[in-house]
Amino acid sequence: MMGQRLAANRSSRARRKGVAAWLVMVVVVLFTAAACAAIPISGPVGKSDPLAPRNNSVNINFQQFAPVEGASPESIISGFIDSGTGINDDYQVARLYLTAGLAQSWAADKRTLVYKNTFSVAPGKEKDSYEVTFDVVSTVDATGVLTPAAANAKETIEMKLVQVGGQWRISETPDGVLLADANFQTLFSPVSLYFYDPTFTYGVPDVRWLTARSSRASTAIVKAMLGGPAPYLKGAVVSAFPSGISLERDSVPVNNGVAKVGLVAQPLLETSVRQRQQMRAQLLVTMQKALNTVTDVQFLADDREVDMGGSSDSVPPMIIDNPVPSTQVALSKNELVNFDGTQISAIANVGPIADLAPSAPAVSYSGKQYAFLSSGGNRIYSVAAGRSPATAISGVALTPPSFAPNGWLWSAEGDGSGTVMAINATNGVKDVTPVVLTVPWLVGRHVTTLRISRDGTRALVISDAGGETQVSVTGIVKAGEAPKELTAPITLPQAGTPTLGVWVGDTSVAVMEPSATLPVAIDVLDLTRDPVSLSELMGIEWLSAGSGVRNVHAQSATELFTLIGNNWEVSTKGLRQASFAG
Repeated sequence: MMGQRLAANRSSRARRKGVAAWLVMVVVVLFTAAACAAIPISGPVGKSDPLAPRNNSVNINFQQFAPVEGASPESIISGFIDSGTGINDDYQVARLYLTAGLAQSWAADKRTLVYKNTFSVAPGKEKDSYEVTFDVVSTVDATGVLTPAAANAKETIEMKLVQVGGQWRISETPDGVLLADANFQTLFSPVSLYFYDPTFTYGVPDVRWLTARSSRASTAIVKAMLGGPAPYLKGAVVSAFPSGISLERDSVPVNNGVAKVGLVAQPLLETSVRQRQQMRAQLLVTMQKALNTVTDVQFLADDREVDMGGSSDSVPPMIIDNPVPSTQVALSKNELVNFDGTQISAIANVGPIADLAPSAPAVSYSGKQYAFLSSGGNRIYSVAAGRSPATAISGVALTPPSFAPNGWLWSAEGDGSGTVMAINATNGVKDVTPVVLTVPWLVGRHVTTLRISRDGTRALVISDAGGETQVSVTGIVKAGEAPKELTAPITLPQAGTPTLGVWVGDTSVAVMEPSATLPVAIDVLDLTRDPVSLSELMGIEWLSAGSGVRNVHAQSATELFTLIGNNWEVSTKGLRQASFAG
């Protein structure tokens, strides 16, 4: 596949949707289930980010049809599947297609399989059994975590039928529902649950796909949050809510903008005032971003308000979508320079590095530490004002250096060893030993990108094995500030064979396959929506991103392009590999 770059690019371009389509796209989203029925996995001031989240409260009802007398087994199965849209009344019509016992035990919200095109029903291997086969798009589990399926993936589920009073009914079927992709997009909405980073500074989004009637949306969100973070974030983020705490009753009413959250009294009253303030901050930002009806959160124990302290007890709000400084570091004549969007300037007191043949420069969030690749990609140097370049990380086929907000410098080896390294570069790297991790899921994979998120809790990883490229997001588990392990990742759907990527926002990344001679499109991948491609440019070898899609920059060997409307325009010349912090 890697050897067929041009063909892959043409194929992926044929499937892409342009930014212009996104700028006019209106997505209708509904929160409709009686409970948290769930399925699987900002631009700068003055600019409008075209990739707005989908969350409105438009109410759409699907009609379901009860089974007709004398229906064949195939018709019963088809009718049952088509009734999977019956979220409003807990799938009462769908249950009519089941035997009485199964209708009581069938758990519709256990899993949702999203399919495209259509499904086929064929006799199974056993008497009165049938196999339903379909092209699967994604799977959503009971907590709302969505997992995209591999390209062209198919799945088959088995159902058994019996005759009840002379009519066919389903006696065995897996828990969960099967939904056509278009229906799924209407009935389910992405909601970012915000958890804390371990320092209780940043809000880290945990995207879930939830359904609930508009009057039940607050309940669904609270229940999902109380369940804790998704598997790939466990250990990387923390929740202010005590483990195991639950709602006192299955309802979170919103009155005059105040969400009244009644929690089981004892564990709530055992928390400190500070912890309750953190719980409020965590839940309030989540609900305000998901709903337009919530202005405050109130905790109740036995229907009584709990002590939240005074103004002196308030905690800082979560930092959401941590903005990056507007100045980029770049190379000009093989020396490090700053670029503020209009002017190129030398970096004070940073000595010459041209003899080290630098590439892929990086800058810390403080703007005081710099790093770059050298020695054919096998060494990363760290440098700062008044300090000579010093070796920070050594390895084989290292990925471009990436700074975390806390000043740690990261890279991964691309030799299939699964080695990831990080070093605290805050005060220089002399006599500092890097932390070396062996990541099991990266063993045997050729890693080309490792970029730390702007909240410092996640990493974007692009890797390939056997010609198959994978764009992943993994959680970073730490011991203090030092990394301890990378969690099993989630995978983002993508086309083509990207090798280079950067963070664009707290749920989005931009990726591409560089080429000095071919047309290149930068793809924006997001946890809350379908991928989209920016307009193609010839000979793009690098990219960078500030805050939001409008601050994605494409770069050739000599020119830096900025997105103006739907078109690229040259913003400066004479720079190489400009990079924002991170």
